[in-house]
Amino acid sequence: MESTLIKTESAAIKTVPETILKFRKVGMKDLNSLMHFIADYPSRSCDFSIGGILLWTDYFNYEICVIDDTLFLKGSDERGVFFHQPLGHLSDMESLPLIREYCDAYGISSRIITPQECAPENIDECAMSHPAYLPDWREYVYNIEQFLKFSGKKMEKKRNHLNYFMNHYTNYEMEILDGSQTDELTEFNDKFNLYHKDGDTFDYESSAIGKAIENYNLYPFFGLLIRYEGKIIGYTFGEAVGDTFIIHAEKGDIEYRGVYQALSSLLSREIQKKYPEIHFLNREDDMGNEYLRQSKLSYHPTKFIAKWEISA
Repeated sequence: MESTLIKTESAAIKTVPETILKFRKVGMKDLNSLMHFIADYPSRSCDFSIGGILLWTDYFNYEICVIDDTLFLKGSDERGVFFHQPLGHLSDMESLPLIREYCDAYGISSRIITPQECAPENIDECAMSHPAYLPDWREYVYNIEQFLKFSGKKMEKKRNHLNYFMNHYTNYEMEILDGSQTDELTEFNDKFNLYHKDGDTFDYESSAIGKAIENYNLYPFFGLLIRYEGKIIGYTFGEAVGDTFIIHAEKGDIEYRGVYQALSSLLSREIQKKYPEIHFLNREDDMGNEYLRQSKLSYHPTKFIAKWEISA
């Protein structure tokens, strides 16, 4: 088998097979390819969504490799390199050894992040050690019906906030996002960010969302904004994947009580009109932020998408 000399991150020279997985930086040029995999192999996890990949590509240093109609996605965090569960035609028994081969060649650990819903059937055999549960990566999934009116005793507080908004800001206006509101949304974001500093992750997310808004019509996103007295007081957007709508952004001015409940209720209503096949909302993970965790739990998730770390 032919080989080639390459330089690893540690500057050591190694000989690896020409057939090794070859990764490259992911970007907007890959949008159509990513949409193909997401449409043909839908998952309820935000890891396998356009927003989940492209909005976070610089944060996780995402790179991709596509072979045999299978998507391999590699990233890195404070612990080093990791891979997402391969998505596509190849079976786990075919794709995971390719990751193992790549990691062996470069002398790195074969950390694979997999949602419970698509974990390998032979997860114990795939793992060199026991699978590790990742609580900070757990995603929150809700029945979309919960968010229309926040019915039921458990949702009484949310319903009260929604009713307050609807009764006190009766002249509010709702607009579907269409790319024409970019300047106004940028101004709203700038003001929002001044009062919501919460570390590097928040700063990155705010920047990524801002860039997405500037190029909104390039993405398969759907969302809306709320105005009151002509001024934007909140907006939200996400994307439909299979039977699930994944929320990528939701920002509101809390001077207007109930604005977040209004945003999620109105968006759920519009989603049902545009995507009748949608049954669930995925409000993504909490990134280990205790405030976000309590907020997401307060909406009483229907289910969680647990994440596990395995070794190929």
